[in-house]
Amino acid sequence: MLTTVQPLRHDQQTPACPPVLGLPSAPLVATRYRGLSLSSHFQPIFSIAHGRAVGYEGLIRARHADGTAEPPATLLAMPGNGRESLELDRTCRTLHVHNFARQATGQAWLFLNLNSQYLVSEQPDIGFTHNLLQSTGIAAHRLVIEIIESEVGDQAQLKRFISHFRELGCLIAIDDFGAGHSNFDRIWDLEPDIVKIDRRLIQDAGHSRRVERILTGMVSLLHEAGSLVVVEGVESEHEALVAIAANADMLQGFYFAKPQARINTGQSFANTFDSLLRGQQWQSVKRSADLRHYVRELEGLFQQAVANFAANQQFEQSSGLLFGDPRTARCYLLNEAGYQVSRNVYGAHYQQQMNARFAPLLCGDNANWSHKHYHYRALKQPGVIQISRPYLSVADSRMCITLSQTVRLGGTLYVFCCDLDWQEQ
Repeated sequence: MLTTVQPLRHDQQTPACPPVLGLPSAPLVATRYRGLSLSSHFQPIFSIAHGRAVGYEGLIRARHADGTAEPPATLLAMPGNGRESLELDRTCRTLHVHNFARQATGQAWLFLNLNSQYLVSEQPDIGFTHNLLQSTGIAAHRLVIEIIESEVGDQAQLKRFISHFRELGCLIAIDDFGAGHSNFDRIWDLEPDIVKIDRRLIQDAGHSRRVERILTGMVSLLHEAGSLVVVEGVESEHEALVAIAANADMLQGFYFAKPQARINTGQSFANTFDSLLRGQQWQSVKRSADLRHYVRELEGLFQQAVANFAANQQFEQSSGLLFGDPRTARCYLLNEAGYQVSRNVYGAHYQQQMNARFAPLLCGDNANWSHKHYHYRALKQPGVIQISRPYLSVADSRMCITLSQTVRLGGTLYVFCCDLDWQEQ
C-alpha cells in the first residue's frame, strides 16, 4: 500500500519522515504531479570484485489513473520553465530518498540524478539536500549525486554546488560520460568520485574490438584521474565480459536486474560474478591462444630469418625469407639502445597497400623504438621470440603484431623485428 506525499515547492523543507532503516515491511511513499502518480524504482549497481550490489540508482516512474505508464522523458518535459523543472527535480529526489530510507539497504549508496542545468540557472537555496537527509536519517556519505557535466555552461557555478555537496559529505558522480560533448578536461576540473560510462559505449564495444580498446583506454584514464568507473546499460553476458576486461569497477544494467520499487537484498549474485570472472579469464587465455595460432606458421620462418642473419649478416636478404607470407608487413633491425639501424624492408604485396598520407612516418631510419614493448621484452629474454599484442603502428597507422628476438653479432647485440598485418577479427 502506498502512502501519499504532496509535491514540494523549492522553498519547502521535506516533510517529516521517520528514518525506517532495515525494515523491508515499511510502506513506500508516492506523490501526485499533474494528474500522475509518481513512485520510485531502484536499479542495483554491482561491484565486480565484491559480486554484490553496492548502490542503487533512484529512478522515477509515473502512471495515469488507469494504470498506464508515462515515460520518464515525457514527465521531465512537462515543466514550463526552469523553476518548475527544479521543483519536479526536487520532488523526485525527495521521493527516492524517503523510499530508500524505508528499505533494508545496509551501507549501500543511493545514486540520485540531479538536474544540474536548472540547479545552476535557478541558483536555489543549497540547504535542501541537508534538510532532506536530516529528515530521513540517511547519512550524507551514502548519497551519490549524479550530474551530467555536458549540460552545464557555467562551470564555476557548477563547481560551487559540487563543493557544497562534498562539504555535506556526499559523493559526486558524472553520468553519461562518453556521450554528447563529454570532455576529459572537465573530469580533471570537477574531480568526480565516480564516473558512469554512457550505455552507448558498451553497446558499441560489444560489437567492435576497436571501440573495446577505446573503452579500456577510457577506463584507464579515469582511474588515473582518481575516479571509480561504472559501466551502465549492460544488457548481455558479452557486454558484461567486455566491461570486466576493460577493468571497470562496477556494472549496472538489465542483464543483472531491472529497476524495482522494492530493493531485494536477499538475492545473491556471487555465482553470477564468479562465472563472469572465469569467463573473462577464459577469453583472455583464448585470445592469447588465437594470437599464438595466428603467428605459429610464421614463427618457424622468423627463426630461419634470424639464424640466416646471424650467419650471413645480410639483413635485407634474411628478411626476404619472411615475405612469402602475405601477413608480413615489414622487417627492421634495432640496436641495443633501440635505434633503428636498417631501413624498413617491405614485402612487394604490402608496398602496394601503403598509404601515402602517412609518408612522413614511413621511413624509420635512426628512429628510436626503445620505449616499445617488443624491444625491451626482447632484451629481457635474449634469444627468445617475443610476440606483441595487437597495437597501432606509428609507421603506417595500421594495426599490427611484432615478432622480435635478439641477435648477437660479435660483441654487438641487435633486435630483429618483423611486423605482421593484423586485421580486426
